[in-house]
This record gives sequence, structure tokens and C-alpha cells, in this order.
Amino acid sequence: MNLQNLQIISAGAGSGKTYRLTHEMVRLLRSGVRANGIIATTFTRKAAAELQERVRVKLLEEGMTEQADELTNALIGTVHGLGVKLLRRFAFEAGISPELDIIADEDQQLMFNQALSTVLTSERVEAVEALSNRLGLHKREYYDWRKEVKQLTDVARANDFSIELLEQSKVRSFESFLPYLGELTNVPPDGFNASLSRLLQETIIALENNEDSTKKTSAEIQVLKNMQRELQLRGELYWHQWVRIGKVSVGAKSRDDVTDLVEFALGHTGHPQFRTDICDFIHHIFDIAIEALREYGRYKKERGLIDYTDMEVLIKRLLDHPQVCQVLEQELDLLLVDEFQDTSPIQLEIFLRLSQFAKHSIWVGDPKQSIYGFRGAEPRLMQAIVEKTGGIRPENIQGYSWRSREDLVLAANAIFCKAFDNIPREQVALAPKRCKQAVPQKTANKADEPADVGLALGHWHFQYDGEGRPPGRPWMENCIAETLRNRLEEGIYVFPKDEGRWRPARAGDVAILCRSNSECQQIAEALHRAGLKAAISRSGLLSTAEAKLILACLKFVLNQYDSLSIAEILLLAGGMPVEDIIESRLGYLREKEQNQSGSRREAWAAGNPFIRSLNDLREQVVELSSAEILDLLLEELDLRRTIVSWGNARQRLDNIDVLRRYALQYEEACNRLHTAASVGGLLLWLNELAAGQNDEQGSGESPDTVQVMTYHKSKGLEWPIVICHSLEGNLRADVWGVEIIPETDEVDIDNILGNRWLRYWVNPYADQFRNTPLAERIDAGADKAKKEKEALQEEARLLYVGLTRARDYLIFPSGHRPTQWLNRVWHAGREDLPTLDPHSNDSPWEWEGRFLDIETKIYPYPRDFTYDESESSGIIFQASREGRRDQIPYFIDLTSGNNDITANGQIINTWSYGRGPELSEEDDAYIIAKAIKAFFTADRPEYNLEDRKKMARELLERFEAGTDVFSDNHLLRFADQWWQLLDKHFQIQTDHRKYPVRHHHGGRCFSTIADLVLETPHELVIIQNSGFSGEGRSRQNKAIELAPWLYLTKTALQVIYAQASVRTFVNFVMSGTLVELTVSGDGS
Repeated sequence: MNLQNLQIISAGAGSGKTYRLTHEMVRLLRSGVRANGIIATTFTRKAAAELQERVRVKLLEEGMTEQADELTNALIGTVHGLGVKLLRRFAFEAGISPELDIIADEDQQLMFNQALSTVLTSERVEAVEALSNRLGLHKREYYDWRKEVKQLTDVARANDFSIELLEQSKVRSFESFLPYLGELTNVPPDGFNASLSRLLQETIIALENNEDSTKKTSAEIQVLKNMQRELQLRGELYWHQWVRIGKVSVGAKSRDDVTDLVEFALGHTGHPQFRTDICDFIHHIFDIAIEALREYGRYKKERGLIDYTDMEVLIKRLLDHPQVCQVLEQELDLLLVDEFQDTSPIQLEIFLRLSQFAKHSIWVGDPKQSIYGFRGAEPRLMQAIVEKTGGIRPENIQGYSWRSREDLVLAANAIFCKAFDNIPREQVALAPKRCKQAVPQKTANKADEPADVGLALGHWHFQYDGEGRPPGRPWMENCIAETLRNRLEEGIYVFPKDEGRWRPARAGDVAILCRSNSECQQIAEALHRAGLKAAISRSGLLSTAEAKLILACLKFVLNQYDSLSIAEILLLAGGMPVEDIIESRLGYLREKEQNQSGSRREAWAAGNPFIRSLNDLREQVVELSSAEILDLLLEELDLRRTIVSWGNARQRLDNIDVLRRYALQYEEACNRLHTAASVGGLLLWLNELAAGQNDEQGSGESPDTVQVMTYHKSKGLEWPIVICHSLEGNLRADVWGVEIIPETDEVDIDNILGNRWLRYWVNPYADQFRNTPLAERIDAGADKAKKEKEALQEEARLLYVGLTRARDYLIFPSGHRPTQWLNRVWHAGREDLPTLDPHSNDSPWEWEGRFLDIETKIYPYPRDFTYDESESSGIIFQASREGRRDQIPYFIDLTSGNNDITANGQIINTWSYGRGPELSEEDDAYIIAKAIKAFFTADRPEYNLEDRKKMARELLERFEAGTDVFSDNHLLRFADQWWQLLDKHFQIQTDHRKYPVRHHHGGRCFSTIADLVLETPHELVIIQNSGFSGEGRSRQNKAIELAPWLYLTKTALQVIYAQASVRTFVNFVMSGTLVELTVSGDGS
């Protein structure tokens, strides 16, 4: 394979990798490379977006606007994102539909399980379960061997291993393990068990009848009796129990009594059944995996689906198609691969083939940061490619560190030039750009470091200040948290990347790196105990109180008789003590038993305000989705306010947001899988997440929150202060599980995926493996030596990633246990040689003759730590919600029965001005009254008589109100009588007809229209027309009914006209009667 056009750039941590990528891309675009001829792959979408934006900005700065516009045509993204685009373009050649339906990662496990269930017969499951018991896999807890099947299939597919190769790997796996089992004896299985039973009996009798009465021997006698009992009941012992018998440790007086039993038990490796069980388990795992692969492939093919692994395999095979090769040779100008050290073998194969078509191929990365071996990355393959290209040229090595302070860079040089002795020194060492003393044009910092800035390297050594043995976990984590809190209070100055100045550090400037998720959890709890917040993404969302309350509400919506959900709601939302909840439930059940009438009664706690609100909401959720129901509960019940009151507010609010996101993910999964979404389905889906420990909580990130994460997750990130925890960890060099074994030491560049097979070994002893003959033989073997060598290289790369995350300060914590991990990296695998001296400020590291100082401090701490009781800052909320309730309308409506306006009316005068119309039973009094009121409003006495008469006639016609006894002449005469009355009793200066009134009364608005308002020299007169046709007492009552309206109108006019004297009248037009009332009220 010709790799002459391949340019490999070595970019160490903080050496400006993205800047170099941008520079190379712009340089090639300037030289004529077409933007639509670029394929660039990055590890994350964020990195892809950042690269594209930086290149575009640089192009615009240099005036290359056309290339900047065309950059959107370049294929820049993750491997999977680019794979989808390539398959869609060459779908015909690949033999697939261009409308790709790719299985989401979160759906893949579900579909694989469905395929797996079809090949797992009950007989096969029983056989594997029996083997799992005998091999001790279920010793501590239930062991899901299906995960082993899934891992084996994932590795096989990711490396494009054929079924034939897997069949060979099955045989070779056991054959490669067989030499470690020793020689096979000819004793039949029954003979082994009979001899063991006899020796157990003899040994127990001997131990009980000798003179050894020590506790040690008594405890071992009980162990042997338990073994004897199990052997009698089950007819056999598990292999870890054989080993346990072989480890019997008694007092000095009893050692001769157990010698025969111990020697016989340790000889079980020659037992035929022992190796048969190991062989059968390995074969079963391979057989199930092979059949599951076939069934999973058939399942996807029937549904027209592929997953991302299929996509990579399809692209690999697509690059062998002649027409595809021809097109790529014509179109591909530049292949750019970012973080090439993290690619899987099949991705590496794809990149090598694409490099054959590209005019320019640039790979950027850092082999020292290849830490994703568990995802399939193989540093061995990457190193082979580097060697095939003749090594990395000096001009392609990023030689400066722009991230870290001077001493941090020099310490990393000293440590890792020694640890990576197989890598050229110039590819490891970096020259610092952030120096203590600024030099114009040479250093990144424009000014010297302030005098009060401490040493960049720190060693916190914790001593146990107490009696007895030093405490175990979480003592060390508590020490770190307590010391960090104190140091932040004392003041540490940092230089954040985006702020450009030194300032006191806060909690958000600190990252604590751990080796495992469980250690992250312990650190987070210790920080909380010390009064600091921790940003950590961990499982257990459904176990939190906030999730329990929300899910209880969802379950209640699903079933209002769910008593457990009601109890959780009463406890969490209502704050009811558990004792009261139990008593309430028991009382409800007693009443239910006594109520034998069969009448339906309310559900338990139906009178509780919170439960009542939930019941009201149940009627609204019929047509809502599960995510909408969850949002409705959060908003209408104001659950966030309740939850925040429990403390740790930001973390709990983050958890609520994660739960909402899960609800949306569930609905998206249902859409992808073409299944119906429901509340019940959501609850089951969440339970599956929790069962697999995939119910991740919110990270709770904020400026005052310490970042806590594993070393692996820290890759690509940086912080002003980094604390490297877990330095006392053991070497992880187990030989168990899935392992890819190369056939030869040399890597065939032309066949990256070839000459390898898949080995699977199983531990037959559970936690009893150490200090056994099998362990000794494996430890002395080549496989273990190879695994230890790889593990040492892996943890050196992982520590390199951790130590280079720091910008300003790097802290090494230590305790009574030695820092074995750091020791192994510094002393070439010797963990017994110490690295850090807790009594000296001299570090063991020097670089180019300069010895580096380290700030060492010893902190004594007691066994127990107290909780920090200081109150954290609360969350600002708006005023509490009052919920749904009846509100008084803003506009006063006197026609409604629920207004609060009261007024008193008293009749003081009644004047008759004429005789109203005489109506028959067929006449409509309401229509005639409307006609009269309309005429009174429109008519004026000074109008021409003919015009008035015409208007009266047309009004009656329009209202269809004319009768034989009430004509236009009657209406005209009636109006004259009305005007005469007004002239007689009022000195009218001005009259206002249909006068609009708008007035604020008691904070509310009263709006109406007064029929007639008269202005006289000394007062105002309000006259409201009424079509009421009753007489006598009923007419008086009707006038009094209008008192509230008259009162409000009178009050309004008093304000409008600034006139205190206002008289109020009601004109009954059907009887020709004008009634005067005095009105008063309080408006309340």
C-alpha cells in the first residue's frame, strides 16, 4: 500500500492541534484544493463544527470569500456522519436503499435482544446457567452472561470477523487456555467427589478432636462443615469452593491435619469435569454469539435496517467497487483525519483506503493519548502505520504547549519521556509557551507570573490522626474534599483561558479525576459533606426523591387507586410522616371493610389537596403524550418549588430536566420503532434504564461546582486546577473476557483487519482466583506478560491524559497507601518504588538539568468527618402559584348573579305624564317598549311636526310595533306629554342622550350607557328608560332592582362632572310613569 501522500502530524496535549488543522486546511485551499473535494473526520460533532468555523473565519480574514462560501460543501463531521452521506451517495453500488434507516445506538440493544431471544432455547439457557453456577459467576450476585455474548458479537462485527473465523476462535480459545490447567487425571468425577467427601469428614473429625482451640481454626471448621453439607445436598461443589478448601488456614497445631485435604482440593485442575465446564462455557458463548449474529443480520435485512457497525463494513466493502474508486480518485482532494489514535481497526482500514484516492492525506493525533482500547482502538496498528510512512517528520511535530504553566509542561516531559521510551523524545517533549518570566515574541503570556502565585505542582499527603488501623474508603475522598475547601477559602490564584487575568479560584475551576465511576461517586459525596457541590453524571436518577415524586404522580394519573404512589405523594409532596401515612391507610381499609353496602366511596386520601389537584388533572390528560403529561404535572402542581425546598436545588432541577429529556427520548424511540407511546410504556422504559444502570442523573454544572469525572471522560478538556485521584490503584491486567490476538508481531498494512483471531477466557474461581495454582501458572505465562505490558502502556497513556488537563495547578493526593499507579509509570512498572516524598518539596523530576519543585503539605485528619451545615444559596422563584380559583371579573357585570356590588334604593317621587299603549294579548310588549324608547331618544320637540310624525311611523314599521290602538299619532302625543313633564320639573340647560359612562370603582371597571343625562343649574339628572309593563308594587320593586346601576352611574357622573348633587330616575315608558329614587351603597 502506497502511503507517500500521507502526512501524519503529532499533536501533544495542549499543543495547538485545532490551530494546526485550520492552518493546513487553509493552506491547501489556497493552493487549489476544492472545498467540495474535502473529507474531514473528527471525534465529536462539536469538534467538527469548531473546525469548520475556524477555517471559514480564517478564509474570510485572508479574503478568500468564495472558498469560505463553498466550505459548506465539504464533508466535515464524525465518522458515522460522513459514512451516512457516503452510503446515500453510493447506495446503488452498495446495494442498499438511499433512504437509509439506521438503528440508533439506544435501539440496538433492544433489537439484538429480540434476535438473541429466538436462539436461546430453554435447554441452552439452563445449560449456561448451570455452568455459570459451577464456575462461580453467580457467587456474589446474578451474572448476566448475555452481556458476554453481546460484547463478543460487537467485537467480531467491529473487526469484520467472519463466521468461519469465529468458529476457529471458539476452538482456539479453549486450546490456548488448556496448557494452564495442568495434567488431566484418570480419576472419574464420582471418584473425585467421593474422595473429597471422605477427606472432609476425616479432617473435620481431626480438627474437632485435637488441642487447637483458636478462633482461626474454629472458623475454618465451620467453613468445612458448610462445604460438607453442600456436597451432601447437591452432590458436587462449585470450583471456587474447591479452591476455598485448598486455602484453608488453621492454627499451627492443626496444619498437619488439613494437609491431605488441601493437597487433594488443589489438585482439582486435573478433574475432567473442571476442564469440561470451562470448555463448554466458552463454546456456548461462541455458539450463541454466532447464531445471534446470523439471526440479528436476518432481522435487520427483513426490516431494511442497518446499524453503525454495518455502515462501517458496507463502506469498507464499497471502497473495493471499481466505479466508486474511480469517482473518489477524481473528486477527493483532501482527506483529513483528526484524533486518528482513537479510531477502531475497521475505521483505520477505511481511512487507509481513502488515502489511496486522495491527492493529500493528513492525519493528526497523538499516540500518547490512545486510551480507548475498550472501544476497539489498537495503538499497535497506529504505530505500524507511523513506521510504514517512515516516522513523523520534524516539521509535523507540534513542539509547543500553549495550555499549561512552565513547571507542568516540564514535569510531563520528565515523566513521559521516560514512560514512553518507545516513542522518539521529540514527539513527547513540549516547550512551554506560558513561562514564569515573559519574553516578547517568545512566550504566550505578556507579563511575568505574579509573585503570590504558588507552585504549579502540589502534593497533598494525608495522615491518619487517630489510633488503630488507618481507615478505608471514603476517608481519602473526605480528606481531598476537606483540603480543597480549605485551600479555596485561603485563596488560590488561577488564570482562566477566556478571562485573560489572574483571579481567586472558585470551585468551578477545579476538576477531580478518578479511575472509576464508583470513585467519582465517593468523591461527589465527600464534596457534598464538605459543603462543596459536585458536577458529576452518574446513574441512579430513578432512586432520587425528585424522580420518585414525579413518577408517583405519573402512576397516579395512570391509576388513581395505586396506593403505593399515593403513599409516596403524601410523604414527599405532603410532608406527612410515615407513621401517619400507615395509620391513614389502615383507617381507610377498616372503613372499607365496614362499608358492606356496596356503594362506591372515594379513593384513599382523595381529600388531600395535592391528590385532589391530581384528580382534577386526570381529566385533562386523555389526549396528551407522556412527555406532555409530565410537563403538565410539573407546571400545574408546581412540583419544582416543592422539590427545590428539599435542598441541593441545582442538582435536583438538573435531574428534573434529565427526566423530561428521557420522556422525549422514549417518544422518539417509539416513533423510530413504530410503536405506540403511553405513560405505562414510559414507566417500563425508565425501569429498564434503571435496571441497566443507564438512568443517568444531571451533572449539576455551574461556576461554583467542582467537576468530577473519570480520566477517560476528561480527554479533550482542561481546567485551571486538576486533582489526580486514584493514584493508589492496582494494575488492571486481567486475562479474562474478550481479547483480539494477532497471529504475528508484524502488522500487514495491506490487510489491517487480517491475521487476527478472537480469544475468550472465563475465570472459573470468581473472587478466589488469587493465590491458586492456576493463577501462578497464568502469571508465569506469556499471555499474562503480554497483557501486563499492554496494561502498563495503557495506564501510562491514561495518566498522560490526566496530568495534561491542568492549566495552572496539578495536585497529587496521597495517603497511607502508596501511589502505585504513579510509581508504575515513573519506575517502568515497579509499583513498590515510591515516587513522591511527603517530607520534601523536591520532586523526583528534572528536565534538562532543572530540578522541579513541588509544594508538599501534610494534612492530619481524624477518622470521621462532620457535615458542613452552611446553607447554600437558594433558587429565585416567582410568587407561589395560587392554583385555579374563581376570580372577580375586572369588568362589573350587574346582570350576573355573582357580582359584589350592593346598593340601596328608596322611592321618593312618582310622576305620571301620560297614558301608555293599550295592548292586546297578541301584541309584543317588549318590541313596542323598544320602539318607544328609541323614539324618545331620537325625538326633539323643536323638530318639524311632519318630520317627527314620519320618524314615528318609520320606527313603528321597522320594529313592527304598530297596532290599531297605538299608531304614530299615539306615539307622537305620548312623546309630547313626556317632554312637557321634563320641562315642568327640570330647568334643562343641556341634555345628553345615550351617554357613555366608564368609571373605575373599587379597582374594577364599570362601563354602561345612560339613556338620558340632564344638566341643570344646580344638579345632574340621570333618567334610565325601562320597558317593564307591570303596575303598582311590582313596578316599585323593578325600580329598586335598578338601584345598583343607578348608584354606579351616579358615582361616575359625580367624578366626571365634579358635581355632588345627582338625582336618579327610572322612566317606565309602557305606563308613562317617572319614578325618582335615592340610591346609596358601599361598593363592597
